[in-house]
Amino acid sequence: MKASKRFVLCGAILVFSVSCQQPVVDNAALTAHKFLYVASGQCYSGNGITTFSNTTSSNLIFTINTETGVRDRIIADFSASPASAGDTPSSIVDWDQDNLLVYVRVGTTARLETLPKKGGTRNSFGTTPALSTFITTAPKSIQKSSDGGALLVRTGFIEKVTASGVRSGTPFVNNALGATCGTANALLTDVVVSATGRVITANGAASPNNRLISVPAAGANGSCAAAMAAPITTTYPVAMVFDKANSKLIVAYAGSATTVNVNSIYAYNFDESTGVISNAQKIYDLSDYPTTYNYLLYGISAMTLDAETNTLYVATAISTATTVVNYAIEKFSYNAAAIGTNNATVLTKSGSLPFYNYGIDTKCISSMVVGTVTETPAQE
Repeated sequence: MKASKRFVLCGAILVFSVSCQQPVVDNAALTAHKFLYVASGQCYSGNGITTFSNTTSSNLIFTINTETGVRDRIIADFSASPASAGDTPSSIVDWDQDNLLVYVRVGTTARLETLPKKGGTRNSFGTTPALSTFITTAPKSIQKSSDGGALLVRTGFIEKVTASGVRSGTPFVNNALGATCGTANALLTDVVVSATGRVITANGAASPNNRLISVPAAGANGSCAAAMAAPITTTYPVAMVFDKANSKLIVAYAGSATTVNVNSIYAYNFDESTGVISNAQKIYDLSDYPTTYNYLLYGISAMTLDAETNTLYVATAISTATTVVNYAIEKFSYNAAAIGTNNATVLTKSGSLPFYNYGIDTKCISSMVVGTVTETPAQE
């Protein structure tokens, strides 16, 4: 073979081998996008307030740009296949780098699904035993446990499954805890986890059972760490977030009246060593609108805290009608340092208009969570 032909052949082999190599992704070029994930399923806004049902809710999960307040995309629609009629997304949690975990209410039972944060095929999250065998009362809320599992609120109880889907406890938290936690916690509405893994839940039942409840990280059947009564007998805890950096529990209360302490938000100290909830500080009260606060919050149905930016998102009814017309989302800067010294400045509303206004996608707002999606740049 002549030298020139050998050169051409070797060059062709080199080009072919290079073209078959997988493109190298520069990690520095990956782009992280932060979104507010919103579930618009059946929700609870306090006793005496009528909201949407499982069939009249929007039953969507969608993303909102946290900077602009513009909806980015719908990533799940539970009024279309593969969902069945009556399915409604009760709650969502940021599960891992790529997925949300969705707590889907199916009548009085439920199922769990993983949902890609970018949208796409939902997959069943299997449990042992099957979820339908122990979620036998109305599903409410989901929260990630400190050991990577999931806490599942159902009427009167909290269940737990491990990261691999195995049930832990029978149930994990019972409804008859005794002591100050009470023996008739029949309407648990939400659950949060403290920095050390302690579990705090809220009971939205009628007085004297409208209270906050703190139990050990290991769960509780008849074990009560501490409790805190609602500010008054006619308001009900509907949503909570836990500020781990400052050991603060933020609780939204709601009820049908517009009088003092009913539709309000309180901040509490939380003792990680004992589980005690103390030092109630009111940081919002509808009765002080518009004199002290220039924004209306009524019938709150969900909250979430972006701890990275100290931003609190609150889902609220758009009027004080006891039959809710629709919901909107408000965005606030959250200043924990002002709690107890200048409570009216703890929350500062972002802009004069709602962060995300009402529409066909906001009936009800059952759950919100902030999550980040990493996009891989397109390869040429």
